[in-house]
Amino acid sequence: MSPTIENHGRYDVSLDAMLLASALLYPAVLNAAIEVDLFKIIGEGNPKGMSPSKIVSRLPNPHANTVRRLNWLLCLLASHSILTCCPRKVDEDGRIERLYALSPTCKYMFPDEDGASYASVSRLSYHPAYIKVQENIKKVILDEEEDLFKKVHGISMFEYMKKDPTFETVFHKAMADLSFMHMKQILGNYKGFEGISTLFDVAGGVGQSLKMIVSKYPSIQGINFDLPHVVQRAASHPGIKHVGGSMFACVPEGDVIMIKATTHNWADDKCIQVLKNCHKSLKKGGKLIVIDLIMPETLNATDGDKYVAILDNIMFLQAGGKERTEKELEALGKAAGFSSYLVAARVFSSALGVIEFYK
Repeated sequence: MSPTIENHGRYDVSLDAMLLASALLYPAVLNAAIEVDLFKIIGEGNPKGMSPSKIVSRLPNPHANTVRRLNWLLCLLASHSILTCCPRKVDEDGRIERLYALSPTCKYMFPDEDGASYASVSRLSYHPAYIKVQENIKKVILDEEEDLFKKVHGISMFEYMKKDPTFETVFHKAMADLSFMHMKQILGNYKGFEGISTLFDVAGGVGQSLKMIVSKYPSIQGINFDLPHVVQRAASHPGIKHVGGSMFACVPEGDVIMIKATTHNWADDKCIQVLKNCHKSLKKGGKLIVIDLIMPETLNATDGDKYVAILDNIMFLQAGGKERTEKELEALGKAAGFSSYLVAARVFSSALGVIEFYK
């Protein structure tokens, strides 16, 4: 049980419960700040901080109450460490004005030099199609239907994209940004790409991850493998060849194969089918690199555990999808014929793992 204010004097469980019950407001405010380019405005201002009135002067069509209302949002964002807040005396009567600046966390909320940020994830979370699904989370518990998105909208998420191009655009932008951010961390911690001559990225999308790997290791010949209509959208890049096909049918032969952010999309039988195809295509002594979230055996209130648990719930959107523990991932590899495995690296407080399976 959590410590109480009475026995430790530092943790009020009643207040903790109130914060959890009110937690919906924060992501809504965060998304609003992203949509009005609030972080960009503050980032382009005085590094020591900007007052609400100064920020409002950069907003389109401000009205008489804009400063007061914006200050409410800024206070909430500062209380969650997305902004820093510094009070400043503005007159002899002691009137205080708050100055707001970007925190280190906030730099991930607007595009960097590569055009990637987590802002796209917030936009996806608040797309009306996703909001409608979130409003019906209870159906996951009460109804037998496994595909919650289909239960709510009548069609699968990918079929829905064909009807709503705005949702498809937001979805793919969020996935591309997440992939970029994840791979950036992996390349800084994982050394297993060194010495590879040919690397096959199965379900590699438009080749974003492979592009980053080849840019760091230019001696690698990259093969980006995905469905034909997906690789048709992929831009050409030195050292990368795009190949169309289905991972459920067969996988091109190679020395090293990579599968990133894919196993969590599918039920066990589908995963084993893909991993068997990878095992069959690998040469003797070859290596399969699986990059995915790893669900801890015991969940605690760490940021890493929270992130994996959030993504595990998001997987309700696709039938059979789930995050797996290290033992569950090992079992998939054994069922597919791999003789051994190694968790070679972990990033994001151990939430995201790089697992090597050996033939």
